Amino acid sequence: MAQSRQKDEAVLPEVFECPQCERQFVVDLVETSDDRSIWCPQCGRYLGEKDVNFILVTEIEELTERLRFERDRLEKDEAVYAMTDCDVELRKYGTEIHKVVNILRRTMADLDALKQSYR
Repeated sequence: MAQSRQKDEAVLPEVFECPQCERQFVVDLVETSDDRSIWCPQCGRYLGEKDVNFILVTEIEELTERLRFERDRLEKDEAVYAMTDCDVELRKYGTEIHKVVNILRRTMADLDALKQSYR
């Protein structure tokens, strides 16, 4: 099980941009050697270390932020359409949106738990 998880983690590519020469390039996170350093292929600047856990945590944080934005937007919609006199369709939308908000809350909690497991 752990071996298959390592195998899956090792094939993730990551895009880097050198802040010095602004060149973008892809680095495969396959760790076949002891050298985990990442260097810009054009100017040779040191950019960091290959770290799958860091990349996964970063992706989870970005996804959580997008979900949080949508959750907040939908909560505001729910409040607006529940309190105002509006069309039947919008009133229905306002009364049903809590189901989507609850799904987003559960998903964000699951992502937070996953993020903690990668730290």
